[in-house]
Amino acid sequence: SGLHSNGYSLVRKVLSQAELKRMSKELLKPTRIYVKPILNLLRTPNSKLRTAFKGISHITGGAFYDKLSRILPKNVDAIIYKDSWPVPEIFKLIQKKGDIADKEMFHTFNMGVGMVLIIGPRAARKILSWLRSLKVKAWLVGEIIKGNKQVEIIP
Repeated sequence: SGLHSNGYSLVRKVLSQAELKRMSKELLKPTRIYVKPILNLLRTPNSKLRTAFKGISHITGGAFYDKLSRILPKNVDAIIYKDSWPVPEIFKLIQKKGDIADKEMFHTFNMGVGMVLIIGPRAARKILSWLRSLKVKAWLVGEIIKGNKQVEIIP
């Protein structure tokens, strides 16, 4: 939901006063709090789902590149497929109006992904279903591969 309190200086720089006013509801949308659905999932009696968690990252300032890389072990990379979820229109507008490169957008904003869970591959689909049953929008956005603690966002 929303910008998760990031990038407002950039937003004010690239959008006109009229656009800011027109988009105010979207720009001021409260940050989604993920505590309840994540705790619910972590407390599941299904031990296979509970032990599938390898990491959790709240995607805010520093977004994907900084936040996600902090939870990676030294011997892996995270590959994020940027077309694997619907990017909210507000981010597309900001990028277009400001002529902002993808890398900067993904560094400044969450691009519609507020939290990333790193899950063992066998449990990923079940956890997606669980989250969706709790009315949490969730997508499989990438994968973990051998590497050196980098985050790469690819088409």
